[in-house]
Amino acid sequence: MKKIFLLFSNTVLVLTFLSAFAWLVKEANSKSEILGKGIDQVLIKWSSFPDKFSKAVDQVQHLPETFIPTPVSFTPINKLEEDILVLFTYSSSNRDRNIELKNLRTDSLLQSWHVKGLDNSHRRVLHPLLMENDHIVYASIGVPGIFCIDESSNVKWSQDQVISHHSLNKDHNNNIWLCSYPTLKAKEPKYDAQLEIDERSFPFIDNAITCLDHENGLILFHRSLSQILLDNELESILLKSSEASDPMHINDVQPVLESGKYLKKGDLFISCKNISTIFLYRPTSNKIINVIEGPFQSQHDVDIINDSTISIFNNNTHTKWQKTTTDWTITESKVEIGPLYSQILLYHLNNNSFSLKLEKQMSANKIYTFTEGLSEKIYNGTYFVEEQNSGLLWILDKDSVLYKNVLLSQHKGYHHLPNWTRIIKE
Repeated sequence: MKKIFLLFSNTVLVLTFLSAFAWLVKEANSKSEILGKGIDQVLIKWSSFPDKFSKAVDQVQHLPETFIPTPVSFTPINKLEEDILVLFTYSSSNRDRNIELKNLRTDSLLQSWHVKGLDNSHRRVLHPLLMENDHIVYASIGVPGIFCIDESSNVKWSQDQVISHHSLNKDHNNNIWLCSYPTLKAKEPKYDAQLEIDERSFPFIDNAITCLDHENGLILFHRSLSQILLDNELESILLKSSEASDPMHINDVQPVLESGKYLKKGDLFISCKNISTIFLYRPTSNKIINVIEGPFQSQHDVDIINDSTISIFNNNTHTKWQKTTTDWTITESKVEIGPLYSQILLYHLNNNSFSLKLEKQMSANKIYTFTEGLSEKIYNGTYFVEEQNSGLLWILDKDSVLYKNVLLSQHKGYHHLPNWTRIIKE
């Protein structure tokens, strides 16, 4: 009986307190200042905490795909002794993006540009180009429109006939090469080609390569890659793909800037992820000079090291995501392969051989990205690596990690998804 009485008494006291607190909050919101203005403000802030907490939770749960959770244990590294300038993009708000030039050594901002009014919060601005006079050329991946803005972010020209995706790169004339789709003036990618086998038809997404005039954005060159393969009697290479509806998936068009023994100025390296193939293509003659295949899979980002060597960021992974479960019995004496990580792979044109750079550092730090990703030689065997899926940015040499960091965002516990960070060497 005593316990029941105590429970009843405590319940009455709690209800009385809550009732009084609710009345005080109501009076504070009506600005009656019964307890004074300062105490009223404290009551208002205290009572609004659940709303703010709920709003914060809702915001985090609905963050755009341009944000990545940052591991609680993440510790950055910066041992850089030389300036490293990078150009990157990130989401400043749901529909706006910032493009920034930054010094990684000092973590200082050198210049910024602003892109406003994208069509949705997930849209990415990928691999922007820094041009003369601090102009920027950029595109929103997957939708029509390539834009050039000046140092004050004012639009200088725009090209709305082309849908760009993945990389943007300058050639020896400062004109801009990009990955695109054959159909011009389209609002979205289309099935621009069709493969026929055994009286069966397989429509697929064709890719194209496009060159824009850097002064006005006019189209100087635009050609279907399927047509290029057909013209060079290489159409059967499409059968290598595990994705019939998107067999090529161009992710980089890298222009050759200087002629040499194995390359001619104006040639293009075209990287196709879904067939794990790189083409050396000569636009002036419409000829594929070399078909590069080898110990790489689902690769991205071709860079020219010199007139006889290119680097390839080898994702070293399945082209399509694979499940780990199986209905078959796994034996105890199974052959163990791996673990496999992404690689910086060099291809030597003089003898068609391959070699690895910083293999120990890449594996020791478990650097791997299933999609996207890039690497670039900086100096003296030092390489920058964007581990895109995790959002990690690395600078490695043969002995150590010189730099490891993420691009922290405005949302606590999250960092920005990188969008093909560009090393600026000029």
